[in-house]
Amino acid sequence: MSDLLVLCAFLSFALFLVARQQELAAVAGWACIVLNLWSELPAFLREDNFLYPVLALLSLPFFSLTAGRLLKKDTVVLQLSRTAAIATLIYVPVSLIPVLHDALIAAVVMLVFPLITALGHHPQLYAWDVIAENGFYNQIILGCTGILAVAMLLGVVFGERGLTLRQAFLSFLLVVPGIFLMNLLRVAVVFIAVSDTWFAGYPDPTGSGDANFFWAHNVIAEGLAVIFLLVLAGALVRIIPRLGEFARALPVVYFGSLRAPVASAKNDL
Repeated sequence: MSDLLVLCAFLSFALFLVARQQELAAVAGWACIVLNLWSELPAFLREDNFLYPVLALLSLPFFSLTAGRLLKKDTVVLQLSRTAAIATLIYVPVSLIPVLHDALIAAVVMLVFPLITALGHHPQLYAWDVIAENGFYNQIILGCTGILAVAMLLGVVFGERGLTLRQAFLSFLLVVPGIFLMNLLRVAVVFIAVSDTWFAGYPDPTGSGDANFFWAHNVIAEGLAVIFLLVLAGALVRIIPRLGEFARALPVVYFGSLRAPVASAKNDL
């Protein structure tokens, strides 16, 4: 079901980018993204991942506001939808086409293996996508490649109309190599942290008897990844100043929409 929703999001956003009447196609694309997020919620909960379940909860009011604003042809939400559309068109082919999917994973394994070795460890290649050490077997999946973050930030960049060639080139160089290299370091450090049991003495909210992966990956690595992406976004604003205007307009649109019903309720009282 998840692959079908992802494909539907791809087709809806592709139509959004080329159609004259864009709004309904954008609403359909956002609906597919929200449904896909909810369809994967059980898997996130099994992995004790708290970031995506929180996003799933927030996605419901977000979708309601986004759909309403799109139908009113709000320019800020249309730009946000272009951002999502471009990110989807980058991510989905890699996600669904096996040769692209496997090639990206193989590239990460090929590069992260010597990086772990250079950091003083002795990993073994258990399978083409599995690295092992000290009884810990880490399978590299698509989520370990950084492709989603790359797609999101390239969507932010190319969702902006009227880019100069210089802005597009510098932004691409900042986003793609920057995220890819930082992701390699993230994967290597998480692997070492778990295989060396850095967090063995920490509380175990998973109930699995081993809290290392939860703290190394789900808490510290994901938290630092969010901070890194925010820093990259700030650097992109320096290259494309109009992105700063877009970033300031977004909370005005969404929080303004949330405040309006509250103000109306107070007036009714």
